[in-house]
Amino acid sequence: MKRTRTLLLMTAFVLGAAVFCHAQSPGSTPPDFTVTDIAGVEHTLSKLKGNVVLLDFWATWCPPCRVEVPHLIDIQERFGLRNFVLISISLDRDLEAARRFVKDKGMYWLHIIDPQAARELAEKYEVRFIPSTFVIDRQGKIAATQLRGTGLKDKIGALLK
Repeated sequence: MKRTRTLLLMTAFVLGAAVFCHAQSPGSTPPDFTVTDIAGVEHTLSKLKGNVVLLDFWATWCPPCRVEVPHLIDIQERFGLRNFVLISISLDRDLEAARRFVKDKGMYWLHIIDPQAARELAEKYEVRFIPSTFVIDRQGKIAATQLRGTGLKDKIGALLK
């Protein structure tokens, strides 16, 4: 019984099937943060105001996260030069595997691959499952959460008009 319950909880987490109750809802101000990306450059969310920002919480070991990679590449290619910033926050523990994955897949945007920073951000944003996404509008407010694929691309396109 206990094993079945544990398996169900783990499956819900990985597949994003958990109930999503969280304070970071559309219209709210997201928690600010300053992090250093894999290139060693420091980024502060509040300094990105005026841009549409996508925060993407993911991990290489997460099958649904891997499915989203081509969509994220497409979004970056379409909007990367239009006041749009994509920040992926890896919840991987194997940092080298995460860095290799990013490079091998051609994921050319900001990546936070630091277990402590990722854990702190996941707590701030009350991430309960991955992939988890937060779209922040030009005014610095959360415009949408938990969008994927075409829905995510459409929302970002609409905010950039």
